[in-house]
Amino acid sequence: MSAPHGPQHVIVVGAGFAGLSAAFQLTQQGHRVTLLERAPRAGGRAAAGESGADPIAARVTTADHALHALVRAAGLAHEFLPVRPVRSAFARGGHFVAIPPGGDPRAVARTPGVRFLDALRLVRLPRLLARYRANLDPGAPERAAAHDDRSLADFGTLYFGRSAVTAWMEPWLAERAPVDEREASRVAFLMRFAAERDAVAGSLAAPVGRLAAALAARLAVRTGAAALRVEAGSGRGLRVALAIETLDADAVVLAVPAPEAARIGDAVLVAAERTLLAGVRYDAAITWSAPMRAENSVAPTRVRIEKRGTSPFASVAIEGGFVTAIAREPWVSAHADWPDDALAKEIAAEVERLLPGVVAGNGVVRRFPLAWPRFDVGHYRALAQFRAVEADRVAAGRPLFFAGDWLAAPTLEGAVASWRKGTVLV
Repeated sequence: MSAPHGPQHVIVVGAGFAGLSAAFQLTQQGHRVTLLERAPRAGGRAAAGESGADPIAARVTTADHALHALVRAAGLAHEFLPVRPVRSAFARGGHFVAIPPGGDPRAVARTPGVRFLDALRLVRLPRLLARYRANLDPGAPERAAAHDDRSLADFGTLYFGRSAVTAWMEPWLAERAPVDEREASRVAFLMRFAAERDAVAGSLAAPVGRLAAALAARLAVRTGAAALRVEAGSGRGLRVALAIETLDADAVVLAVPAPEAARIGDAVLVAAERTLLAGVRYDAAITWSAPMRAENSVAPTRVRIEKRGTSPFASVAIEGGFVTAIAREPWVSAHADWPDDALAKEIAAEVERLLPGVVAGNGVVRRFPLAWPRFDVGHYRALAQFRAVEADRVAAGRPLFFAGDWLAAPTLEGAVASWRKGTVLV
């Protein structure tokens, strides 16, 4: 972001990783930034994981360039980098069946559940990537709108076979965020695979919640400060109304989930923006973390779960002495009204069936009503429309900007990369 008229006062609403990234970059560019967070701590979903288990089992890779750049720019590489590799595996009969990294046919053929002939059909994948690569830009995912016309299931079954979808493509995507292959856009797979095919997958060298706290310590964060609405201000500026005061700003960045952005920005949004924001879908999540039994310590592992089975989980992470299970829809909706203690016992029993004798105790349950934005068929086309309207409004003089994983990808990398460095304050 450049400032043709010198440093300005920018209010960033939301101190998840999208807001932390935007606020840090704006501060580095010389702007005066006020970062508002309604929760007691910065970090969004990751805030609960400053020490011990990571509640969202954040999976990162060596190809997460925006995240790595942020960590290095903040002077935190010594604590959080390099990425610690993790292995991928399926759980079979209480044991792990390791999955070779990569997506070449030989590796996929050794993935449990993938038919050999379907794996051979993956020789088509590099050619498909070459056909689409010009539009597969993680920094501008809306450029892939022209390819956002087919679900992962339809695309994968057509080119590679059904077993490749159910036993490899969908579980691989679910290592980062739960996904429904019948509705997820093929772009979500193509975008990630193009970026990560030669990358090492793993986790940060320290808990992701600790990274959020370290970034927040370098910024002017006001926690417990809920933004109620954005209003037109004097001149070309905007105002952000809080419960007991109103703050003036030269520009505002809404770095919150789409429903919150629609609510907070309603007074200054145009009808097209309201419609597009209302169309962003989210999955709720229930996660559960428990310490491992010392005698069962294993290398850091992401356990992939085939959805066609009976498990309620999208994935299970084992690292740092903890087991973290992430439940998927529709199990989450069916158990949304259960008390935490009942959920903990139910999930512990499911984990015990999957990984006998691995965990100690019932663990801790955390709930996230807007856990992950869904990148279903049509989402990338909506992104293209939204970014066009946003650019039009900025050109017309409205200094309101947006950031958030719903604009890029349901990952830490997506949240960080969603803030556009080239945006110009007017």
